[in-house]
Amino acid sequence: MRVFRDASGIHLRDMPKSVVALGTFDGVHLGHREILKRCIFRSRQENVPSVVFTFHRHPLETIRPQFTPQLLTDIEDKLALIQGTGIENTVIAQFDHEMARATPEEFVREVLVDSLRAKWVIVGFNYTFGWKAQGNAETLKDLGEKYGFHVEVSKPVSVGGAVVSSTRIRSSLAKGDVESASQMLGRPFSIKGKVIKGERRGKTLGYPTVNLDVFHGISLPQCGVYAATVYVKGHMFGAVTNIGTRPTFSGETMSVETHIIGYEGDLYGETLRVLFAKKLRDEVKFSSGEALACQISRDVERAEEVLDRWNPCDTGFGILEDASQGA
Repeated sequence: MRVFRDASGIHLRDMPKSVVALGTFDGVHLGHREILKRCIFRSRQENVPSVVFTFHRHPLETIRPQFTPQLLTDIEDKLALIQGTGIENTVIAQFDHEMARATPEEFVREVLVDSLRAKWVIVGFNYTFGWKAQGNAETLKDLGEKYGFHVEVSKPVSVGGAVVSSTRIRSSLAKGDVESASQMLGRPFSIKGKVIKGERRGKTLGYPTVNLDVFHGISLPQCGVYAATVYVKGHMFGAVTNIGTRPTFSGETMSVETHIIGYEGDLYGETLRVLFAKKLRDEVKFSSGEALACQISRDVERAEEVLDRWNPCDTGFGILEDASQGA
């Protein structure tokens, strides 16, 4: 997949015509994948390249930063997931104040017509664009008639009786319901981070953990203890992952700690991916380290039971031999 940082730099010889999918695509969930599937279908039908036009940062970070949501995917993961659908080209634009002030027609003329030479444009049912979100799918259809391109509006995808959305996925994560979040994503919810040095308390309790430095803008599940799997140097291990402040030791800062079942070795500096299967319990304060160790033993047993019945192989990222490669 070719990645462009600026649509205006795409030459006519590179893309004489295109079918374009528009959206933020945070999470690349089932609803997004339906849009991308329609984009690929139309591109093959018309025998022209497929293109995703999306943003490096969430648009709200520019126009209303106080309302910027935590992201479901960083830019590496978003690109990897888009590529996995079969899309041929992606434009990762910088949503700046100049773009935010563009009218719907200015955006269509400058991006879709002059830069991408769109023959078809595919959007979701709730797509908005242009200054103060004045444009929607109907606006796009009207402008398509004026500038000579077709518009297809992808139907919403429902899971559990409600429409899939990035907002709904974040809401599920905030409740610790990683199973529902995974159903809407179409793959296990996961996070990745670099292993950093911790306080080594887990090792003294008999359950050594790795501490992950996760990008601060990424959504995390509700504080608690989760059954999970971890990819370590191309191999998959069961795990118990704790998200929280470690109240037994009077912790105050949020951390992500994972005990990798059956793994021994130094992982400092490695980038690991954790795939969440099920929440086991809330994070609670124990009377002593010994009491916590007993509970961790029970957590490990229960995690193994959960993971025996769980198949995380369809991750959406392909084979995760190296999480640091954007996988």
